Amino acid sequence: MATTETSARAEPNDDTTVLRAIYPRARGRLTLRGGSAGLDWDVDRAPDEVDGDVSIFRLAVAHFDPVQVKLVREDGAWMTGRNAVIGRGDAVVLRPSFDRAAGELSGLRTIDLPWGGALHVRVRLPPSYGEQDQQRYPVLYSQDGQSVWSDGTDPFGTWGLDRVLDELWDVGALDEIIVVSIDTGEQRLERLSPVPDLVHGGGRGADHLRGMVEVLKPLIDAEYRTMSDRTSTVLLGASLGGLFSMWGAWTRPDVFGGAICLSPSFWWGDRFIVKLVSSGTCPAPRPNLYLDSGAAASGFELDASTRDGVHNTRAMYRALREHCYGLGEDLNLLSWTGHHHDARSWAARVSIPLQLFFPRST
Repeated sequence: MATTETSARAEPNDDTTVLRAIYPRARGRLTLRGGSAGLDWDVDRAPDEVDGDVSIFRLAVAHFDPVQVKLVREDGAWMTGRNAVIGRGDAVVLRPSFDRAAGELSGLRTIDLPWGGALHVRVRLPPSYGEQDQQRYPVLYSQDGQSVWSDGTDPFGTWGLDRVLDELWDVGALDEIIVVSIDTGEQRLERLSPVPDLVHGGGRGADHLRGMVEVLKPLIDAEYRTMSDRTSTVLLGASLGGLFSMWGAWTRPDVFGGAICLSPSFWWGDRFIVKLVSSGTCPAPRPNLYLDSGAAASGFELDASTRDGVHNTRAMYRALREHCYGLGEDLNLLSWTGHHHDARSWAARVSIPLQLFFPRST
């Protein structure tokens, strides 16, 4: 079928399957291959229409006969990831990548702060970043950069967040995002705690948050194609990083639209953060929150790591519900029986909140 340069055709009926592939035209024209619905794995099917960077394919898919398809660039490169599966009457939008199948992680970069100290960060770009020139991406800011990546140096273990992201992108379960990790291995207690604890000290979290808000985020937004609005900017952390993420979103909801808090250390400072939520006013705008914890299989378990602070997390949940939050609306709480306070447990469950905050939008 000949390719046209107009979008003036009549709208298809409800049974027609429409696939819109968004890809910079200057990088190559797109065709489609597949297993049925008039497609062939060995023969290119030209789009019915081309409107700028959008190639539009209209297919007649038989009832109860989902079709596997793959986009092909004019140089012969196939779209990375799994085959797209489309059904009768579907309206599908794809933003393919052909050059990279996985995200790309930068080296460690030091960003000096005007008032002293520095942030040590790495940036992981999604697979399509180098090809989708006009696309902007949400940003996830993660604490504990020394442990979140597969090549992390934390002696207590790593999350493998890069593998989790690539697996979710491969199955089409997650929007592509930029992840900025901050190494907090040094002076961790000081940097991630909003107030001092009588036993452990700390309490310089305000300086760390200021560095993120006033220096790091403006720099990332200037250097990368980010979606810089608050709803597209989310904090992630576990343990003290979870405490900090909750506090950062609660006190700066104008900057951070949400926080993913895994096994958060809500016990810190005599449950300072629980008291803050209980006694203060609800932030406006209100950040979306995900809270979780492991939980011992037995209620008589004495090991704090095995209990994982589930009672403190539940206390925060009650404070939020009594205050201004609705379960399943802007608050999610999950307990994971048998999960401990460790990197292995966080690696096993971080895919859940990622999908809650960045679900596949097309």
